[in-house]
Amino acid sequence: MATTTSAKRQAAAAAKRARAEVEAGAEDVAAEMEEAGSRARRQASALEDTLTRSAEEIAANVTDRLRAVGVDTDKMVDVAKEQATELQKLIEDEIRERPLRALGLAAAVGLFVGYLSAR
Repeated sequence: MATTTSAKRQAAAAAKRARAEVEAGAEDVAAEMEEAGSRARRQASALEDTLTRSAEEIAANVTDRLRAVGVDTDKMVDVAKEQATELQKLIEDEIRERPLRALGLAAAVGLFVGYLSAR
């Protein structure tokens, strides 16, 4: 009887140690994952900064080259904005005049894009 009680105590103690080791391991894994997440966020931020700087440099370079050949980039921006506004008005008018047709076209475009993306 004493051996049974002793075996139960040993088993309980072993289970308690195992549980403590599992909890400690889980805490270690959680800490490592948090550090990995922080590292990934820092790297993503650095990459975003690099890409932003590169895009700004490319835009400035293109603008300089266009100006060098006599293209007024400010005028191009104004014209593009004006055309976008006119296109937006045309689309709004079409939707107001023929809402079912506009809905059908939107559905058709959505199906086509979905078909292409599924391939």
